[in-house]
Amino acid sequence: LAVGALIVDLDARTVWDAAGAEIELTSAEFELLACFITRPGRVLSRDQLMDWTRGRRADALDRTIDVQLSRLRKKIEGNGAPLIKTVRSAGYILTVSVEEA
Repeated sequence: LAVGALIVDLDARTVWDAAGAEIELTSAEFELLACFITRPGRVLSRDQLMDWTRGRRADALDRTIDVQLSRLRKKIEGNGAPLIKTVRSAGYILTVSVEEA
């Protein structure tokens, strides 16, 4: 799939940047990215992301998703435009289109 300037193969669990270099993601980071790719244009709450990636609900002080998302953003966004935007008091949203590559 083409996700902005990235190419993502959900089956092979690999991600490449615009230059064709593979971006190394942890399993947790890839699962988080997959959540956004398979639900483009939807605001995803912290609870939803925690449930889909970890199979459990987040408590009020659990910042696991925030930390993973921060690491994921650094790897996939570089200095370019944000691919995943924070929606205050709601969650996060993928800001680019997802198309067949």
